[in-house]
Amino acid sequence: MNKRAEWYDKCGKAPWQPPGFTFRIVWPILYALYAVVLYLEWNNTTTRNYLLLGLVLNLCWVPAFTVNSRLALLVLTGMISVAIASILQMKGRWTSIYLFAPYLAWISFAWTLNAYLAVTCKT
Repeated sequence: MNKRAEWYDKCGKAPWQPPGFTFRIVWPILYALYAVVLYLEWNNTTTRNYLLLGLVLNLCWVPAFTVNSRLALLVLTGMISVAIASILQMKGRWTSIYLFAPYLAWISFAWTLNAYLAVTCKT
């Protein structure tokens, strides 16, 4: 049994949590859209840096979640903040904004799932 399973499998999941296979479908699509936005925004240094920081935070979420749900919630809050800052830097570049919006929506939804665990499961 891995470390995540030691606490996560004992916790009650949020009633609105989708089935596990949903995550395996959604994340590759979101990463593909993220890559397109990063390509489109590459010459805008500030936006590019925010997007790269967002990817770093995204990569940090899994190890944070392995430690506990509260730390992961903090990382997700940072991810949302950086995603909003990224969109604000896109300043009317609607293709980038529309392609990036699903990522922001999904991590906001993930925040609610993570927050449920942080409140209901003492990890």
